[in-house]
Amino acid sequence: MVGPAGVTGDVVSPADAASLVLVATVCHRHGVPISVTSSAPAAPGGTSERGGIILSVHRLIDITVAAGGLTVRAGAGATVAHVRSSVAEAKLVVVGLGAETGSVHVGTLVARGEVPRRSLAGVEAVLSNGDAVKAGGAALKDVVGYDLIAVLLGSAGRLAVISVVTFRLEPAAGRTATSRPAGARTWEPGLAGAFDPKGLLRSGASR
Repeated sequence: MVGPAGVTGDVVSPADAASLVLVATVCHRHGVPISVTSSAPAAPGGTSERGGIILSVHRLIDITVAAGGLTVRAGAGATVAHVRSSVAEAKLVVVGLGAETGSVHVGTLVARGEVPRRSLAGVEAVLSNGDAVKAGGAALKDVVGYDLIAVLLGSAGRLAVISVVTFRLEPAAGRTATSRPAGARTWEPGLAGAFDPKGLLRSGASR
């Protein structure tokens, strides 16, 4: 499922979205708490303070730039710097992404709410019970219904494990002004009852 390379101490690092789903499903089935991080484990591996496992998404690093569609799809473990450099090759920038961010990785950037909602075209995530959910995507269009992206933005990993983020892009020469969000959004505890009824998910403090 994960393989020896994906387990270091209490840290489990799935190599792809399918493995992430399996890990979350097994933990849910056995009531194992999950602490989420985007960083690689430090040898010989971390230990979860509340028991259970530390789930690291640092191996989810694929980046796909769709210059024609003005989007970039990035794994939660990809670094913000790598996303910047990848889109810069096409003379593009991420909409609303400031020059500096407090987060190193894409997953943490979104979980902490360090980009505005308009920056995001789509989010893929895994709920505490192992269900994979997806909102938005590479096609830029208006949709009607619940805004799952807005719910996950700034949720600090308490509602779901973010696996992939699709950002909106714009030409670097004509980029719009950006402003740094005033800290992470306050998440609503009531939402946790729907997304994480057993209270298995907890966010890590890593970048």
